[in-house]
Amino acid sequence: NRDGLIMGRIDSPLTSETILSVRNVARMLVSEGISIIYSSPLGRAAFTASIYSEVLSAPLHFRPEMPELSCGEWEGRIRAEVAGDSSVLRKTWREKPPQGESYEDAETRVGHFLKDLADSVARETTILVVGHAGVNRVVLKLLLALDPSEALRISCPHDLVYIVHGHGAVRHKGVAGQEGEGLLSEPY
Repeated sequence: NRDGLIMGRIDSPLTSETILSVRNVARMLVSEGISIIYSSPLGRAAFTASIYSEVLSAPLHFRPEMPELSCGEWEGRIRAEVAGDSSVLRKTWREKPPQGESYEDAETRVGHFLKDLADSVARETTILVVGHAGVNRVVLKLLLALDPSEALRISCPHDLVYIVHGHGAVRHKGVAGQEGEGLLSEPY
């Protein structure tokens, strides 16, 4: 966000620039054949998912397991106050903010969501999951059986999507035209 706030579970409205970017991502996904959308119920993700649903003509379902990782006492604070010059808030998979949640903590709830999908959605169905950077790392870790240190480095920009195939192959597509195989990494 523009103010450098730690959001976690608090919400903020999407900017007009972000709404335009979401529409561009949605148009980019038309050729993927998405037939159902699952989303975090937090407002910023829910609004994003509603745009995808409209553009892709796909039904939208909100899942209580998918909100961003809680940042506890850090939510609403300036990132630099808490993390200094570091680009990360959690340096390990188990680290958690005071009264907050670790990536490891989130694995339980996200794991329930993924198991439910595996049990209830036909394997050939193309699904779009709209989450948040932290929870998306957890989804990718679980889907791809990644080591926690690998998952911590996954880059999750707002204008890029990861396409995970049933056999574990991953592609990425972004509105700026970037496209390729595999996960993008952030310096850690």
